[in-house]
Amino acid sequence: MVRNYYTGDPVPNAAVTATTAGRGALETVTTDANGRFAFNAPGELERIAVNASANGFGDTSVIAGERLSWNNENLELSLLPADVTDTFNAGQAVALSVDGVDLVELDANSFVDSDGNPYSGNVTAHLTVIDPSGDPSRMPGGYEAIGADGEEGLMESWGAITATFHGEAGDNLQLAEGRSATIRIPIADARSPSQSPWNIPLFYFDQQDTIWREEGSAQKMEQNGEWFYEGTVNHFTSWNADVLYDAITISGRVVDEAGNPIADAIVRSQGQDYIGGSSTRTAADGTFSLQVRPDSELLISATRLTLSNTREITVGNSDTTLSEDLVLFQASVALTLTWGLNPSDLDSHLYGPANADGSEEFHLYFANKTEIYDDASINLDVDDTRSFGPEVTTVSRFPYPGTYRYMVKRYAGSGTISDSPARVELSIDGETQVFSPANAQGSEGDWWHVVNFVVDTNGSVTTQVVQEWNNNVGFLGLPSHQNTQTKQPIKSYAR
Repeated sequence: MVRNYYTGDPVPNAAVTATTAGRGALETVTTDANGRFAFNAPGELERIAVNASANGFGDTSVIAGERLSWNNENLELSLLPADVTDTFNAGQAVALSVDGVDLVELDANSFVDSDGNPYSGNVTAHLTVIDPSGDPSRMPGGYEAIGADGEEGLMESWGAITATFHGEAGDNLQLAEGRSATIRIPIADARSPSQSPWNIPLFYFDQQDTIWREEGSAQKMEQNGEWFYEGTVNHFTSWNADVLYDAITISGRVVDEAGNPIADAIVRSQGQDYIGGSSTRTAADGTFSLQVRPDSELLISATRLTLSNTREITVGNSDTTLSEDLVLFQASVALTLTWGLNPSDLDSHLYGPANADGSEEFHLYFANKTEIYDDASINLDVDDTRSFGPEVTTVSRFPYPGTYRYMVKRYAGSGTISDSPARVELSIDGETQVFSPANAQGSEGDWWHVVNFVVDTNGSVTTQVVQEWNNNVGFLGLPSHQNTQTKQPIKSYAR
């Protein structure tokens, strides 16, 4: 399925292409009115990328895995809305600007059509700024790259842009031979401009070979109070300001609650003090090896169907083996909260009945991260205090009938929740929904009531979309064994 990244709305009429290294495009299809698509199964293949593009959005690419059977994969692709959509004549020089900064500058008569012929008609441009702070998956194609010396490795990012140009017939346009353009990539919010390098390599995403390739470099600049990397390119795709690093290897094992190894689980890393990530799959005995940046703080997560878990770890400068297995728990419901630089801290809060008759309620939040009732486990896997997130809440099953309420609170920092690109992704029984504060009703307050889960006496769960602002805390005033009606404890911030 193809969705709008921020709202979760389906994107119809998106072009979706499967490619594999060495063979190029396998098949191209178009999403239906519900944003859904399907490919014919080509059998077991190595390293497949699925690329999606749509009018009004930036392109994206997802690496579906090192091995893939189309019969058992349900792919979700999220498109970032374009920051600029503009139409101009190809005979004009043009600058595409975001927040007062010209991010793309083109000379007149710069384009050729898909056959290499000079193009002279109107051009429709889509320009999208990609800030992967807090959610590395915003970056097309992952973080595997090939340096200028031909060596493969992993990269960490300082930000990216995607620019696409189409002719009047909808065909893709490219820069003519001998033509170039100036691009400026805004430095990602998670990066300090003063601590960012003055010069940085540029990488472009090669959709045919499904990898980033180094080509050229960019220099740190400032304009109108905004910092960015400026460089020159001779073709358009997604361009990334990145640095390759010498990775270390984390080894470990993924098991279920009974200690049985889990094969073919997806294991991912996400940098907490850098922008980057990596992924792999477990072997038949549940073991895995994952490359990460040395001397870093990381999130390590693993998923297999409705099983999942996320762990925070710190690594040194040498290969390491996890001392404990990564245990996957049943997660019929998972809620992932991400946000931007400010407010600096948003918090996940889940409330629900703490006994069978509903006379008490629990409160799951940063000071109370685990609730267990009748073998039902409810966990706040991650609490982030340094901007961006993620915060991950998982529910193995709802233990009692009643209403369970999920809310987001602005805890610290300037600005409001809607000032930040906040986003809640709900996964329930294999289906995904996305919520944005832009769709919340009422006058904005510090509490964003996102969704309820209504559980009947048979254990059946109904998702109730709320999307309302609330200036009051989320308690119903019921007794609680956590005594959460009192003042919330002061959080400890690790900087």
